[in-house]
Amino acid sequence: MGTISAKFLNDFLADNNIDIGVIPIFDVKVYSIVYETVDWNGEPRQASGAIYIPDEDHSNKKYPIYSGQHGTESKRTNVASISPLRGFDALFVASVGYIGSSPDLLGLGISSDVVHPYVHAFVAEAVVDKIRATKNWICSNGINDNEQLFIAGYSEGGYVAMATHKLIEEKYADEFTVTASAPMAGPHDMTYTSNRITSRETYSQPGYISFTYMSYNTIEKLNRPANDFFQSPYAERIPKLMDGSKTIGEANDKLTTNMKSLFTENFIAEFLGDGEQELKNAFAKNSLVDWSPNAPIMLVHGENDITVGYNNSVIARDKLKANGADITLITIPNGTHGSSVFPAYTAAMVWFSTLKK
Repeated sequence: MGTISAKFLNDFLADNNIDIGVIPIFDVKVYSIVYETVDWNGEPRQASGAIYIPDEDHSNKKYPIYSGQHGTESKRTNVASISPLRGFDALFVASVGYIGSSPDLLGLGISSDVVHPYVHAFVAEAVVDKIRATKNWICSNGINDNEQLFIAGYSEGGYVAMATHKLIEEKYADEFTVTASAPMAGPHDMTYTSNRITSRETYSQPGYISFTYMSYNTIEKLNRPANDFFQSPYAERIPKLMDGSKTIGEANDKLTTNMKSLFTENFIAEFLGDGEQELKNAFAKNSLVDWSPNAPIMLVHGENDITVGYNNSVIARDKLKANGADITLITIPNGTHGSSVFPAYTAAMVWFSTLKK
């Protein structure tokens, strides 16, 4: 895909008044790859992503691998394998001596024939396959890694980062060892998140709700029509809004932020009452707050985040710490979901730099 110069990266940070916790040193070579993975039914699928390589003499050098998971994106073409800046975090860490891996994620990029596992733990399988594909790619190109693996992401990417860390330690520990992870501002507790949103009067991101419906309805085999959950005209719109051709912003424009207008009265009553047990069980199963991490975790979250509630990180910290985790929560004072993105990445990058070999 070409080379992005360190000068461009430094100018980009300066021109946009952004601090991301790194000062680019190396030019970065960017490659788009296609790799093999599977869907939730075990069927083989192809997925795509980008690899970012420091442009220097690789002789006698070994690099840590950084897997960076992007935030919510419903338009299939808005991915790093097509537009390298979509994997901005993996790009910038490559400029200071990491191998950057940015998965498009299943259901996005080349993977146009399946639903995206949005805030569903299965999403991590394709991330692990991307890390494996990245290791194989660099090995075949004469580049060595040092066995360190850093995992990060923000918003949906925070959820994906946590799910990936969990999956590796529980299923792939004989193949990979996580050095550290920074799952930032993610909806780690899907039970808390779903209750919080359903009980609100308004929610600014109805596209997130629609994306969640499409994901869980398919992967959990609920197989229920949209009008079981949503009122007209939104029930009729949602499948087309979530078909991979629209951004979340475009979806939001065709939906409503009023929860009593978006959801049916019956669904709200059942979900906040004793009903909808199958859906509640699915959210509980895909919550990421009850396991025992081995590698250290840094959570970062803005205290005024009402898009992905700050308490997601408080709950994750408290429950995982009770399970023996080495886990820290960095709270960004007055931070919203949008304003906390770069301060969060700065905290993560600085922390990773203290662990990087």
